Amino acid sequence: MKAVIFTLILLLAQAVTAQTTAIEIRHENGDVLTIQRLADGEVWGSLFLSDRMTASFAGHELIVLQIDGHQPVKLEQGFRSCGAPAPKPQQVVYQFEQSESEWALSGTESPQTDVLKLLGWDRDQYQTLHADRRPEVVDFPIDPGESLSEQLPGAGQISFRYVTDRGEQRESIFQLAPHQHILEKLLP
Repeated sequence: MKAVIFTLILLLAQAVTAQTTAIEIRHENGDVLTIQRLADGEVWGSLFLSDRMTASFAGHELIVLQIDGHQPVKLEQGFRSCGAPAPKPQQVVYQFEQSESEWALSGTESPQTDVLKLLGWDRDQYQTLHADRRPEVVDFPIDPGESLSEQLPGAGQISFRYVTDRGEQRESIFQLAPHQHILEKLLP
């Protein structure tokens, strides 16, 4: 009997530890945001598209992350496994209209190469973060000392704007305020 109680206590202790190394927040549309600290100390965020739909991320469109009213971050493909073909250039040009307190996005398709994008026209409007994009998930690092790791503590929400392969523009907003006590344990 003592062995059973000891095993049960050990399992509960492991479950508590697992809760402090990862958090999962589900949006009402079914999208899921996870933030987890790996065994080597790296912290990664992941956005999973809802399993309620059959669409994927559009292959050549930007995925934009924004914490509260801070400058948005475009998640560009930057990590590829060996032998993987180079991705095609992203073909959507997002333009900002800055209101008094927050950033707004509007997306327009550009069927040909956009000279302004090649010249880095959006450098002042976006931050860029290299991410690992797959059809239904995008993984992005939350490095110590970088803007995401500095903005997440005390943040109220994080939003993702993206386009599906069906051409649908979507936005998922995840409320972070109720989970700050867990985020404090996850972030370096």
